[in-house]
Amino acid sequence: MTRTWIIVKDTEQLIEMRILQDGALKTLFYKGLSLQSYRDHYSFKKKRTWKINEYALNQGLAALCKKDPSAKGRVEKGTLTRHDVEYIIEKASFGIIKLELSDYEY
Repeated sequence: MTRTWIIVKDTEQLIEMRILQDGALKTLFYKGLSLQSYRDHYSFKKKRTWKINEYALNQGLAALCKKDPSAKGRVEKGTLTRHDVEYIIEKASFGIIKLELSDYEY
């Protein structure tokens, strides 16, 4: 088990995004990951929520596999390490969220 200062609130939430396409704003909905701090941590207050869209998570995963080619095998087997997860979330959140996972036994 691992411990951090963030909990996963939702993995199926639709996140609304707007992109500029052909000179107009187009609304898109992406499936995403919703994370929430359950305690104060650095400048983040308790209950701060972040929503990371599926595209950003995929980009984080692609960055991990580019940096570490052996990660592709871990993804396929479902055996990502805590460092893999930290890297993906940090990349997907543009460097804002650093999970700082640590080993923890219940």
